[in-house]
Amino acid sequence: MPALDTVVRHPKRHIDWPILAVTGTLMILGLITLYAAASAPMQEGLPRPVVMQALFMCLGSVAMIGLAFVDSRFFERSAYVAYAGVIVMLLLVLLIGPVRGGSQRWLPIGPFNLQPSELAKLALVLACARYFASNVREDGWGIRQLLTPAALLLIPLCSLTFLEPDLGTTLFLVFIFAGISFVVGLRWRTLLALALIGALAAPVAYRFVLDDYQRERVDILFAPDADPKGKGYQAIQGRWAIGSGEWTGKGWTQGTQGRLRFLPEQHTDFIFSVYAEERGFLGCLVGVGLYFALLMLGLLVAWNARDRFGSILAAGVVTILMCQIGINLGGVLGLLPITGVTLPLMSYGGSSVITILLGIGMLLSVSMRRGSH
Repeated sequence: MPALDTVVRHPKRHIDWPILAVTGTLMILGLITLYAAASAPMQEGLPRPVVMQALFMCLGSVAMIGLAFVDSRFFERSAYVAYAGVIVMLLLVLLIGPVRGGSQRWLPIGPFNLQPSELAKLALVLACARYFASNVREDGWGIRQLLTPAALLLIPLCSLTFLEPDLGTTLFLVFIFAGISFVVGLRWRTLLALALIGALAAPVAYRFVLDDYQRERVDILFAPDADPKGKGYQAIQGRWAIGSGEWTGKGWTQGTQGRLRFLPEQHTDFIFSVYAEERGFLGCLVGVGLYFALLMLGLLVAWNARDRFGSILAAGVVTILMCQIGINLGGVLGLLPITGVTLPLMSYGGSSVITILLGIGMLLSVSMRRGSH
């Protein structure tokens, strides 16, 4: 049995307080904005989404702190076990999960509904970190060398999430794998080849892979005003909400687009539009600045990690955060198609919040043991 100091080494000295401070600030901002988005004028008491989100944040925070005190080498040993567990959960979703809106993405656990596809993001990061830490290529990774980890780790997760169907998460998993592959060292010709393959595959996927509603989202990206009261309504309302905040915003709970329900999905996909309407451009700078700080702190952890696995694990968590932030804000601002990806620690969603906090807990674990031996 390992000694206690091999699991926790001088925790007070090594706790990454900046990461904790930024994470806590984002959670507080998220709850404040969610209250404004989920409540209605003249409503008494806390809206249910706020209560549930606070509960999920408390559970996730306990798990985050717990993981911070676990030696990151434990994550390396159990990476494939965690991956296999998520595969089993995804299979159970397809077998016994309830169907909602034509999708089968949830696994009922008592009064809660768990979305295993969210946990799949962390499982992929853990499995990839162990694989690439054990297989070092000084000359970089080529397409042929990437086929093995892609077949073993990426394709099983992508196949199961695609069958739910959940194209957004499927693409998200591809982005995570691509990001980790870039971190461990891609050959330049491999990077150029993959970029060319992606450019050639995009129109084929648009024509033969995407469903009608998914193609509509791409069409809306380029021409939202073509159907302003129908397909383009959500995108237009989101941008109006952002623009109406001007420099300093209308004030907390004083926004009209979100509070009066002109903005669809204002407490999930478009939570940033509500935030921008109430806080204005200056408030947006603060919010985006906090996300940027979290990403930079995460990259610093990856840079200073004591071993290759910890470095890849930290970089993988940062990749999850960066993709999720970029895809959500890109959709809200009209730079990317609307995909339903949540904004970390702000959008309503229990599985998403817990997954993000679990990832930050692993990040803290790597950070606490930098320089340990």
